[in-house]
Amino acid sequence: MAIDMWSLGCIMAELFTGSPLFPGENEAEQLACIMEVLGLPPTQFIQTASRRQKFFDSKGFPKNITSSRGKKRYPDSKDLKMVLKTYDSSFLDFLRRCLVWEPSLRMTPDQALKHAWIHEARNLKPQPRPQILRKPNLCFPSEARKDKVQGHRPVAKKADVVIKEETVDKIKDGTTKQVQNSDDQQGSLQQLAEVVQLPRLAEASGIPEAVVGPEESKTSTRQQSKNPSPKNPRLLPPIV
Repeated sequence: MAIDMWSLGCIMAELFTGSPLFPGENEAEQLACIMEVLGLPPTQFIQTASRRQKFFDSKGFPKNITSSRGKKRYPDSKDLKMVLKTYDSSFLDFLRRCLVWEPSLRMTPDQALKHAWIHEARNLKPQPRPQILRKPNLCFPSEARKDKVQGHRPVAKKADVVIKEETVDKIKDGTTKQVQNSDDQQGSLQQLAEVVQLPRLAEASGIPEAVVGPEESKTSTRQQSKNPSPKNPRLLPPIV
């Protein structure tokens, strides 16, 4: 039937765009949506309509219709190409032949099967998505956002680690230098001790102080001070 070809055109347009071709809240707005895209119907077609007084005035002009949202629609203010957002001329011609005001002038099912849009060669195989090669050194949006949110904390952490390592190295260098200095001081003191070391001689009995002992050496020095005797040139005075 001719009304089925009209429905076929509306359904194909809705399948293509995902939304109804003529969205209307009621009969009056539905007719306003159709006239918005297809323009005014022929005058003879209007005169044969039984309910023409409800939608048209005596001159055949449509009555002003406002939707519940306050939107007004004007005849022939949109194009089918604009509504479908396509430049496929064959597909647009197929729909225009289905959406004709006069039922006797619409495309029949036999004519639709012979239309060029039906017989066009189409590649129905799904095309694989192209793989995007990413360089490893690129910064992804997620990482950039993290850096912005965290206030570049990773860079600060790296700087802290470097500063800590430098301080540890400085401490290690300082301790090693102190140890070396202490070792050098001890070595120099040992060398001075070896050079300046002199033997202490016992004066009274002519026996070394290590053999006589400290007490005997003290008594001998006291006796020598009381009883002066000729000095022995071989003996040296004790080093204080």
